[in-house]
Amino acid sequence: MHIDFRGVSVQFDVIPALSNITAVLPDGQTTLLVGPTGAGKTTLLRLLFADIFPHTGSVFLNGQNTAIMKPHQKRSFLQKTGIVFQDCKLLPHSTVYENVLYPLIINEFPKNEIDHKCLEILLDTGISHLRDKYPHQLSGGEKHLVALSRAIIHKPEFLIADEPTGNLDADSTLEVATVLQNQINKGVTVVISTHSSELIACFPKATRLEMSEGKITKVIPPITKTIS
Repeated sequence: MHIDFRGVSVQFDVIPALSNITAVLPDGQTTLLVGPTGAGKTTLLRLLFADIFPHTGSVFLNGQNTAIMKPHQKRSFLQKTGIVFQDCKLLPHSTVYENVLYPLIINEFPKNEIDHKCLEILLDTGISHLRDKYPHQLSGGEKHLVALSRAIIHKPEFLIADEPTGNLDADSTLEVATVLQNQINKGVTVVISTHSSELIACFPKATRLEMSEGKITKVIPPITKTIS
């Protein structure tokens, strides 16, 4: 997924949320959006799945301008995209198993594939023992792993994760980071917003975009080891 922001600004009412964002996020790479609450990270992520559109400027996803995408183009794009929301957005009256398989139902996967894929992803993310539990019975870390499992069950090409560790402890953060790293290893383009120094440290090969007050203030390239 090649992502191109060209002079993008967004405002809600009269309050600017993003101001003149220009950046290119190449296909198959990992990008961290880093900054305090209110920096504009979530707004930028919403642009990436065409939930909102720029007031000025343009966002191109694989060469397509999101503002003029036709419904079938947006649907096709979303079928290749996984999204982890900041508040997880789990269905409260559905089990872990039912929450995770939901994208397969929406995307009309064959019934005989759904059970296999769901059990496979629950094993991969280490939460198969939670399959019959409901969201209110889960810890914070477990909820984030369920949300992440749901986002990757259909093997997306592009993964968007908005504060995927929230205020989790170090052990839970590492569990989430491990699942994300597995997606990166498969060549998935991943964009993560976070204020967690523990999560940032897990991805030294990611490009970091530091944000403040709706602007990108610094671009920090991946750390590369040199042989002396």
